[in-house]
Amino acid sequence: MVLKAQLLQKALETGFDQAGVAPLGIWQDLDFARKWVEQGYGGDMHYLENPKRHDPRLVLPSAQSVLCVGLVYNAPFPYSTENAALSSSAGSETEQSDDAPVPRAWISRYAWGQDYHQIMRQKLEELRRAIESLSPGAETSVYVDTGPIVERAFARYSGIGWTGKNTCLINPSKGSWFFLGVILTSLAIEPDLPAPDRCGSCTRCLDACPTGALTEPYVMDASRCIAYFNIEMKGSIPEKYREKIGLNLFGCDICQDVCPWNRSETPAISSQPSAVSSQNAQKGFGRTGAATTALPEFQPMQITLAASTDAGDTESGGETDPSPARGFSLFSPPLDALAELSAEDFRRVFASSPIKRPKYKGWLRNLCVVMGNSGDRRFIPRLETLSRHEDPIVREHAEWALRRLKQGPE
Repeated sequence: MVLKAQLLQKALETGFDQAGVAPLGIWQDLDFARKWVEQGYGGDMHYLENPKRHDPRLVLPSAQSVLCVGLVYNAPFPYSTENAALSSSAGSETEQSDDAPVPRAWISRYAWGQDYHQIMRQKLEELRRAIESLSPGAETSVYVDTGPIVERAFARYSGIGWTGKNTCLINPSKGSWFFLGVILTSLAIEPDLPAPDRCGSCTRCLDACPTGALTEPYVMDASRCIAYFNIEMKGSIPEKYREKIGLNLFGCDICQDVCPWNRSETPAISSQPSAVSSQNAQKGFGRTGAATTALPEFQPMQITLAASTDAGDTESGGETDPSPARGFSLFSPPLDALAELSAEDFRRVFASSPIKRPKYKGWLRNLCVVMGNSGDRRFIPRLETLSRHEDPIVREHAEWALRRLKQGPE
């Protein structure tokens, strides 16, 4: 018990917001995960078929316990369901004037800042060293959504949250906006008790999912999830789902946005609020039941596009003035600014961001869908250019978006 208390205390000192210990033998949950994949719910994510996911001893043969930690990433800004840009008439046939507000896309809040894998890994490695210092000879293995470990299942048994009907882990005092990490260890540590399910009769997440990906409580068909389409899927997004994606450019937060455990009047704060957090709170931002963080790594990234110079009048020898540099935040970013990112810009801006995962061609594909759903005909020239792109997937989605803007929703 003394060792366990020391480890949990060290986890909090390392910067994690919650910690608990799970037993190794959560065979019922691991079997559920295996059957879920066999039913095809994982789509093209074939890495989920790794048999090591069904038994952690195939990863670390000496494993006896699993130390689970959570790190809040929720920045104090409005949810996508509260964002005026997403509640506007996307797909409307109304023609906008040149000075009309530019539609704004939505990027999932977990991707606003730096790549969580790097941040979590650094903290977990520090915690691993503490384990090995407190118990020399202990064997450990660290994972942050990067290996054959079903993190959410172990985290549930560690008591840091229950699995909600939206399949996200929910903590009663912090909500669901937190990253998970695990350390397999050869130490036999007394496990915590699983957190009780507190979803009750609520079905808000199921009712709100645009694509019906939540086929029943606690079951997510990832192959129908918006976040799967615009992050994990490598090819063409099925046409029947494109309109339902709306203005979600990268990821989707809807099933967490509507969760009552993320929406009480008084927010919990996981750490001392920064100036920007305090300022946003004064504006009414972040008034949710979920804990928020002041960690700068998870605040919305500020992006600056370099000033560009148009081709000059070569005959007269005149020079043109460069356009001013454009800056914007990844919180509800303007769609036209995102569309200006070149392949070089994309690699530079998102080098340490989760947004790099679909790569630039996937980014362009997603942009086409969102521009088509925006209802803004000012994107037609940009889409016409993309309809001639070298990549057939980009061309196909650009052509779909052009039809949608020119003809209206089908």
